[in-house]
Amino acid sequence: MTASLPVWPFAILAGLVVLGIRQSRDRVVEPGAMARMALAMLVFSLYGVTTAFGTEPLPIAAWAAGFAASMFLGAPVLAPRGLAREGDAVRVPGSWLPLALMVGIFVAKFALGFAAGVGAHVVQQAWFVAVVSAALGMFSGAFAARAMAVQRFVRAR
Repeated sequence: MTASLPVWPFAILAGLVVLGIRQSRDRVVEPGAMARMALAMLVFSLYGVTTAFGTEPLPIAAWAAGFAASMFLGAPVLAPRGLAREGDAVRVPGSWLPLALMVGIFVAKFALGFAAGVGAHVVQQAWFVAVVSAALGMFSGAFAARAMAVQRFVRAR
């Protein structure tokens, strides 16, 4: 069964791991760069939901609820700490959280694709659709929360 798995998902995973490792070190970023990363992860996760479940109300609402919960309720925990201004940029302390979030989105999308590919009936169950959609929303909401924290830091200074 694993012999029929395509190679390209693992290339994407390798790219995400490299990107995540880079974010584990202190770095200086333009505030817009974090917003672009959050937007990319939003598109990646929402695309996963819509390609797997369509644009039906349940998956979209579950994704939006997960996104909102992570963005608003999780923001105090997810926001980077120890930000410092460096000209127009911001020094962001290194964190393994972005890597964990990216790999989380990847694993959720990969498992979903695999389950759909083998014809697992659970993919059609409303509870499964809601849980997976909400999880993908939460992952992308975490990126948005981090980006918003940097934006608030920049505006406050």
